[in-house]
Amino acid sequence: MPGKSADGCSAHIVVVGAGLAGTTAAALLGQRGWRVTLVDPRPSCPPIFKAEKIEPDQAELLRKFGLLEPLLHRAGWVRQIGAYYNGRLFRISSTEQYGLYYNDMVNILRASLPPAVEFKLGRVVEIANSAELQRVKLAGGEELTSRLVVLASGLNADIPIRSRLQRVLVQKNQSVAVAFTIARADGLPFPFDAVTFYSTSPAEETDYLSLFPIGETMRANLFAFPAVPDPWLRLLIRQPNERLQACFPRLERAIGDYRVVSKVETARIDLYRTEGEPPSGIVPIGDAWQNVCPSTGMGLSKIFTDVDVLCLECVPLWFQSPGMSSEKLLGFSNHPRKRAIDGTALQTAFYRRQATSGRSLRWRVHRLRLHLSMQFKRPTMPILPAARLENAPRS
Repeated sequence: MPGKSADGCSAHIVVVGAGLAGTTAAALLGQRGWRVTLVDPRPSCPPIFKAEKIEPDQAELLRKFGLLEPLLHRAGWVRQIGAYYNGRLFRISSTEQYGLYYNDMVNILRASLPPAVEFKLGRVVEIANSAELQRVKLAGGEELTSRLVVLASGLNADIPIRSRLQRVLVQKNQSVAVAFTIARADGLPFPFDAVTFYSTSPAEETDYLSLFPIGETMRANLFAFPAVPDPWLRLLIRQPNERLQACFPRLERAIGDYRVVSKVETARIDLYRTEGEPPSGIVPIGDAWQNVCPSTGMGLSKIFTDVDVLCLECVPLWFQSPGMSSEKLLGFSNHPRKRAIDGTALQTAFYRRQATSGRSLRWRVHRLRLHLSMQFKRPTMPILPAARLENAPRS
């Protein structure tokens, strides 16, 4: 069990950044009795297009953390996914997924933080770190002290710390992610839980379209690998219905006549990772360590694995002995499960990009084989009626 914080410390641990990684880490540490200060410049997470679906492995980790139940009341429930290619259903998969806006996930978890977590509204301007004591200075002049700082500030590189860590660009213009809401032209609900519709041509540079419920609406996430992202995005924003028909010409055959009924949100993704020896007293997690291409569906898997490894394995071990040296903190970055998820996320990102738009003979042949397998495969189970929110399972 956690002991008393060191003399003069305002908390055992200061978590910088109250996005999903920071909030989940703070909640898990607070559950286990650590005194945590969670710092963020915003009183609530604003709407942001990011990580709108909880995959099965991610639901299991949230269930392990005791954090899935609060989210279910706002989530769309997916029990079954129909996969389509060229307008033809080729696979039906049973699953447990939930559709939920990123800011809703964060704000729900912020609202249910345990008493051991103090939320501090403020902007971090400096972190003075050492092997014994960390000093976190806020813009208003207040100073927080702790034995450990968890850096969960995403891709924000504005926080000055003395560190040998370097953010390295792995792939510029890795992908484009697009989100919008669709509705049937006749106003009726869609008769399915979720659909994945794969592109038929590399010329359109699109990978797949994922349809899933959020609340009472049908959300669409589209992933693509255009060679020049900006013109491609501008055209999609101006003419979403026309561009969807061009990218997925037989989508109506699968889901019926539809219309885009919301603003088109977009994100351009460059892939980064952090390299170097971790500084004494500071451990980066989530996107602050390595971001993930959203086409892989692994963004939350990486975040929750980081949180699991850090909070349930590393922190209890680290606090058994004095100090927070960089050598001690290597136990997190070198942890086998963390290294495995980081490596798999990068490999999957590279694969999706090449399988979608690779121009070499190897990738053209690979893509042809994939398309042929989808074209002639037949589903082996019936489609269930669309799930209703009130029947979603509870933890």
